[in-house]
Amino acid sequence: MKLAFINPNESGEWWRLGSERKCGKWTYCDVMNEATKKRERYIKHHGTVMGFFTEREPNVWVFLPISTGWGSASDQQGMNKIMGSLWKYRRNGGNPRYEYNGIQVS
Repeated sequence: MKLAFINPNESGEWWRLGSERKCGKWTYCDVMNEATKKRERYIKHHGTVMGFFTEREPNVWVFLPISTGWGSASDQQGMNKIMGSLWKYRRNGGNPRYEYNGIQVS
């Protein structure tokens, strides 16, 4: 499986409540947010939660960052494959961060 397929918008990878699946050193798990009643998919790298996708409309998912992890090259490469085109994980200048359409978020 390719990392990009973790993104439910890219692959149509089925969401399965309570499912936790691996792709190399990456893990993703599917949960139901009880407060919002929305489906969510959390992404972890080496056990650190990096971010999650939440379903805004049926089969339309939005990514939200949580952590920049260790700021490693593998964090950057993996997240850039997973997030899709609106988000970028950057770490130039020793400053790991997320950018949304060129706007720094974290």
